[in-house]
Amino acid sequence: MPDPALSDALAEAAALAPADEIIHHTLEIRHPAFVDDAGNADSIWVVQGTEELMAPIEASAPVRGGQVVRFVAFAFTFQLMPIEPGTTPEIELTIDAVNRELVEHIDAAVASAVPIVVIYRPFLDSSIEDGPQMDPAPSFQLSDVHVSVTSVKAKARTGIDLRGSFPRRNYTPADFPGLIGS
Repeated sequence: MPDPALSDALAEAAALAPADEIIHHTLEIRHPAFVDDAGNADSIWVVQGTEELMAPIEASAPVRGGQVVRFVAFAFTFQLMPIEPGTTPEIELTIDAVNRELVEHIDAAVASAVPIVVIYRPFLDSSIEDGPQMDPAPSFQLSDVHVSVTSVKAKARTGIDLRGSFPRRNYTPADFPGLIGS
């Protein structure tokens, strides 16, 4: 997965935190079990907050690419897990005050062997029409999904395994005889 690039506008908004600029944090929850009324592939689209958001997504998105989508308002949080040697870096995702439709969709996805994918897209309120402020949008695979009547909790992983040495290649005398002094 390529590194997501922050737009200059998002980097400025994050660094300066101007009072008049709002960053809308959105998630696309994608799974083959999610289809629209016509049977076409669809996703669950959520925005952090109390008001829905209509916003265009990047043209390269596999579901509704280049279209304006409706993000439904939900309370959700990402919590970074501690990074310790030998562990896989993860994020804990919690979506609170879920509705019955969301619970049914997530339950159906969890029952299948295909992983649930979550894509994070931030939008600036001053330039929603420009699309998401990260390209490509970072994606995560959900694991350890727990669904209750009021919330969905899961761990999210990027698919990048950071366990092990860096750089990945080990420079050994067998491969590089010049490492041994004469």
